[in-house]
Amino acid sequence: MSCGPRRWRFEFRDASLTHFGGMVLVQRFCQKLRLRWRFQRDVRLQMREGPYWPADLLLALLYAVIAGLRRINKTEILQYNGTFLNLLGLDSFPNQSTLRRFLKALTPNNVRQLVRVHDRLRRELFPVPEAPSALIFDLDSVVITVYGKQQGARFGYNPKKKGRRSYHPLMCFEATRHEFWHGSLRPGNASANTGVVHFMRRCLAKVLTGWPRSRIRVRADSGFFGGKLISFLEEAGCEYVIVAKMNPKLKRTVLARRFHKASHGFDFAEFEYKCEDWDKPRRFVAIRRLLPEDKEEEAQLTLFKDRRYAYQAMVTNLSLEPLRVWRFYVKRATIEQCIRELLYDYPLGKIPTDDWVANVAFFQLLLLSFDVMHWFKRLCLPAEYLAATLDTVRVQFLVLPAKLTRSGHRNVLQLPKDFHHRQAFLGAWKKVNGLKVDASK
Repeated sequence: MSCGPRRWRFEFRDASLTHFGGMVLVQRFCQKLRLRWRFQRDVRLQMREGPYWPADLLLALLYAVIAGLRRINKTEILQYNGTFLNLLGLDSFPNQSTLRRFLKALTPNNVRQLVRVHDRLRRELFPVPEAPSALIFDLDSVVITVYGKQQGARFGYNPKKKGRRSYHPLMCFEATRHEFWHGSLRPGNASANTGVVHFMRRCLAKVLTGWPRSRIRVRADSGFFGGKLISFLEEAGCEYVIVAKMNPKLKRTVLARRFHKASHGFDFAEFEYKCEDWDKPRRFVAIRRLLPEDKEEEAQLTLFKDRRYAYQAMVTNLSLEPLRVWRFYVKRATIEQCIRELLYDYPLGKIPTDDWVANVAFFQLLLLSFDVMHWFKRLCLPAEYLAATLDTVRVQFLVLPAKLTRSGHRNVLQLPKDFHHRQAFLGAWKKVNGLKVDASK
């Protein structure tokens, strides 16, 4: 076995090296979306003279998020990455103080402008290559623990870090496309359903013009169970399935039902029930399953239990039979995967500043980054990558050793000789270059 070279010489002069060679795909995709031009046109920020345009700083943050730099103070590594800077069209990467000052310079109006950029892109890309036949909105919230004195952080429900201040963002994802739809960063003392009617109204306002409300379905867990949301959805003409929050009276009603056996070890029942603050009774579907023999598995069940069974009830206006209602609801688990991805593959849990507006802006830019990568997977990568996490895409396509050279007045990006995903990479490059997006709207 060779001992390897023993004599070494170090030179620090090559500015064309990178270990993010695959980011050229994302950069080209953003070019086809005309993302920098959209930022320049729609995000109007008054800044004093400096080496960076606001659009460049927004793109720098977006690329850093996608590349996997979870904190702003970790972006220093990109200041020495010549090829990455070439992709951005910058002479140098902005340092952490520049990025934080930029975020703090953004106003609430700038945040709204950034959200409008996101909404316009969604309207243009959602029906490509073909619009789905229905929309399914999944609602959820997540607790983000903070460790400093961030504005807007409050004491509230925090299951993992009790007694810590937190943010409690509310988010909506569209399940047929698996993409983000609308989000709001909120103080930690907000409950899951705080402001949910206004939030849902904003979600519906983003639906394509002319889309029938009868083809919109909403799924939500027990944190959103309440008469205001249910009445709003019924008045809007939407269908819904929402897990019921159990009170003693509802528990007694469920336990008194006659259950019918179904497949997979589940029993089902349905009944009409009127909560105290409701104007009318509504249809409920209840399920029960035998408690598992494994005590650890039993402890993980969030359903309420008696001696033999675990129970759950859902309120719905769907006309489906009980088993199909339950099967429709359990597919909501995909939103929990999306939120885990935002927490662990994106820096959702890493609040960058102590300023509320700056943190809201970063939150919205993070959600835009999530959708940019989702659109890239859907439109450019092979179909099996549609459900892949950002970490998988990074490992297989984006984090690649590369060197940028020139040959015959052309840029040449030299990639590893035995790159396992070479054909998928070249196929994605071809699809990116063939992409046509109307940015005039």
